[in-house]
Amino acid sequence: MNQTAHPALRIDTAAPSGEQDWVDRIIGPYAEMLGRVPGGLRMLSVSPPLLEHYAGTIGYYMDHPRLSQPLTAFIRYLVSWRGDCAYCVDLNEAFLMNAGLDLETIRAARDDPDRAPLPDREKALLRLAVEAVDMPQAVTAERLDALRDEDWTDRDIFDAVWHAALNRAFGRTAEAFDLAPDGFVG
Repeated sequence: MNQTAHPALRIDTAAPSGEQDWVDRIIGPYAEMLGRVPGGLRMLSVSPPLLEHYAGTIGYYMDHPRLSQPLTAFIRYLVSWRGDCAYCVDLNEAFLMNAGLDLETIRAARDDPDRAPLPDREKALLRLAVEAVDMPQAVTAERLDALRDEDWTDRDIFDAVWHAALNRAFGRTAEAFDLAPDGFVG
């Protein structure tokens, strides 16, 4: 796979010399699944070890034993919306639309996470994960106990908050290097 510089990025995302095969092995499945290499993976190609780490994280959340894909997509979507990352908003809207949701329903959750079409117990975890990114003090003992009462484990809660925080970090990196939306949603 030829990884040339993304025209809008402020950095050259070509794989370092001698590491193109490593990058191709990592991004190949995503290119097949999505029909193209998302700009975020292209951006990470500049550092194959970080690309591999990030791809592993994506895989972990795609196959998470207890956090549903719609829940994790809404976590990323709302963190992206609140962090003003156009790239991430576009990508996660596309993921949610591919899961069968219409754009109006998805966007309704922007201002009110309770409008996300998720079970109530997932909405409670969604709210905490999204709030924790900007207000870590939102993770109170009472809220943790309430989530545990909803059958969330400490690992589930941690994984949801970690997912939100990683998404914010990715979004900030994308903004720093001027990663434009891929145009998955028109």
